[in-house]
Amino acid sequence: MVEARRASGVKSIEALGRGLDVLSAIVRSEAATLAELHRQTAIPKASLLRILKTLQERGWIERNELEGRYVPTSSPGESGAAVEWRARLSSLAAQSRAWLQKRVPWPTDIAVRDGVAMLIQDTFRPVQGLTGNYRVLGFRSNMMVSALGRCYLAFCPDAERAQILKAVARSTSELDRPARQPEAIRRLVARARAQGYASRDPSGSSPESPQRFGAVAVPIRHEDRVVACMSIAWLPAVVSEEHIVNTYMAGLQAAARAVEAKLRAAGFDAMPP
Repeated sequence: MVEARRASGVKSIEALGRGLDVLSAIVRSEAATLAELHRQTAIPKASLLRILKTLQERGWIERNELEGRYVPTSSPGESGAAVEWRARLSSLAAQSRAWLQKRVPWPTDIAVRDGVAMLIQDTFRPVQGLTGNYRVLGFRSNMMVSALGRCYLAFCPDAERAQILKAVARSTSELDRPARQPEAIRRLVARARAQGYASRDPSGSSPESPQRFGAVAVPIRHEDRVVACMSIAWLPAVVSEEHIVNTYMAGLQAAARAVEAKLRAAGFDAMPP
């Protein structure tokens, strides 16, 4: 009772409260610009920028370089070298991705490996019919099912692939069953390398499923490693994979090569912290 009375007399920290208000606004909107946050919180832009910088440094939000929007991180509170490495990758890739998005009317993503999943760094979703579900489903993509994960497996060094598959094989999820099928993996790798890209087959999903989308992905390689993968996703009810490949694959591959050139020029460290 005494402690409760003492607590009731303690003053709250106004600056912390404002920071939490900003974080809540970003979480509610999933992605917000500085102007949108200013309208929602009424916090002066100079103060807002300081709050956003603090939230970024502490690992609670990230800035999508392509859209100029602040988004919640996939691992709230994570900070340090790994976050800085991913932020630099996004920044170096931003110009090439902006070039690609002007030529592709479908969502594009860039993702890095995070354990046994693919962590989407930046995504641009111009198609409203795909936006609602695609962000949730793709934010941390399954290595065995997603085009991003399959692409990484196909083009990463053999020793790294073996390490990933050994970890995924311990999963009891039906989605991860191919990790225990060496012949299936061999076919996946051979096909992707022959084509120059990996794809996601949506045919196993029902027409009403939010997972009913197709995707193709290409690797971004640097210093003999795959540092990221870049993808295009679409609705199969609207266009076919053949159309996507014939119309947009050359642009997707050109964008990936442009990012690779940026990484080389910047002396980017291919090995994540």
